[in-house]
Amino acid sequence: MNVAASRPVALITGAATGIGEAAVRALAARGMVVVGADIDTVRGERLFAGLGAPHLFLPLDVRDPAAWARTIVEVADRFGRLDFVHLNAGVMSRPKGAPLMDDPLGWFTAEGYAKVMDVNLGGVAHGIRAVLEAPGLARILITASGAAILPLDLDPYYTASKYGVLGMGLALAPTLEKRGVRLDILCPGAIGTDLTAPDIRAAIHQEPAAFIGEAVATLATTDEPGPVWLAFTEAEGLKRYEVPGSPGLSGALDVTDQI
Repeated sequence: MNVAASRPVALITGAATGIGEAAVRALAARGMVVVGADIDTVRGERLFAGLGAPHLFLPLDVRDPAAWARTIVEVADRFGRLDFVHLNAGVMSRPKGAPLMDDPLGWFTAEGYAKVMDVNLGGVAHGIRAVLEAPGLARILITASGAAILPLDLDPYYTASKYGVLGMGLALAPTLEKRGVRLDILCPGAIGTDLTAPDIRAAIHQEPAAFIGEAVATLATTDEPGPVWLAFTEAEGLKRYEVPGSPGLSGALDVTDQI
């Protein structure tokens, strides 16, 4: 607990590889104590062994609310606080190695739906519920996707899950702000990680994961208004996105009684 007394503490899910790994490295480089969580314990433990103390890796299946509760208790016990949470774990339903121009209806299955929704949407919902119990929480960042802005026909379930993440984040942000917790939503473009199938990585230019790691580090401390951010290309950088057609609930409910 004394280790983190003067240093902010961050928790990142999907931390073993890809965007999560890049975010871990970027936040650790800025002096934050980083707790990484992932179902991939082999690569997660290897990453955090290289970082050393006080950084910590914890196994976590984001689909499991009870596992989430245990994780938050352990972080609070060890460090006494949790300042920033990056809900980043995600999967795709499109099989790795499937032909680039295949018919997605061929694997538009119940199993694919459960796989993607349980992690991408359920994992975020369970995570937000759990981390609100953490002492000192000030910021939550959710990894959505460019597919939440522009549908990805290669993976309809993935697109649906990221639209859901974006909508949930937009709906929660005003309520959390009243409780002193800032929520931001990050929408990366095509990023070179293991999440993307090899044929897509070979056919479409992928930005480096380190670019998104730097974006996460910026959003961990920024005072600029959010809540939605695009990170499509390294050249363009991180940009705020104005969600079209979102006047707020008050406007939708301004109706007059009619007799």
